[in-house]
Amino acid sequence: MRGQIWGLITAAIGLAIIVLLGIDGIQYGIWVDEIGPSLDIADQAAQPTLIMSAVIGVLAIGLVIGGLAVGLSIPRGQGPDRPARTE
Repeated sequence: MRGQIWGLITAAIGLAIIVLLGIDGIQYGIWVDEIGPSLDIADQAAQPTLIMSAVIGVLAIGLVIGGLAVGLSIPRGQGPDRPARTE
């Protein structure tokens, strides 16, 4: 049971990271729309990159999928027709 709870917590952390990356993407879009065009060509190298955000996003998707796989799985030795083992 404890593994299932940690799996669901892991999935929730992954979802929170995805939401924060969405907010970061909105801020990046605002930067590109409002500030980016006003810079000179030499200063445009200072714009934020999306590489790190993409890497974090892929890891967050992995957290969500892995967390749901663990959190929603039926523990070994238990099933709908077998009672939980007490040791």
